[in-house]
Amino acid sequence: MSINPQVSIVIPAYNTAVYIGRAIESALKQTLTNIEIILVDDASTDRTLAIANSFTDRRLKVFTNFENLGVSATRNWAISQAQGEWIAVLDSDDWYAPTRLERLLQIASQQHADLIADDLYLV
Repeated sequence: MSINPQVSIVIPAYNTAVYIGRAIESALKQTLTNIEIILVDDASTDRTLAIANSFTDRRLKVFTNFENLGVSATRNWAISQAQGEWIAVLDSDDWYAPTRLERLLQIASQQHADLIADDLYLV
């Protein structure tokens, strides 16, 4: 019997080889560990897919579009594959603070929320 992840992190990726490793690492290093990461490469022409495939953590699932479909279609397909109770989006050129998901879920639980959002840090 498999246990569904608490959070599915969806990452649409297109030609972000410079950033994708950091995005994936930030998802994998969350203090909340019951997660899955669904990364969909949108027919990148750089090393984005190779870098994504270099990770061996079983929580990371990498898929590839055979043609460029755009970020919205790619993100929506990733969401359709999600098994988690919650869905979190992560752009391939961004990253999460280590406690982000844990803190968001704590607030969601306290507030009995159906949806929760936060802001970003500009670096």
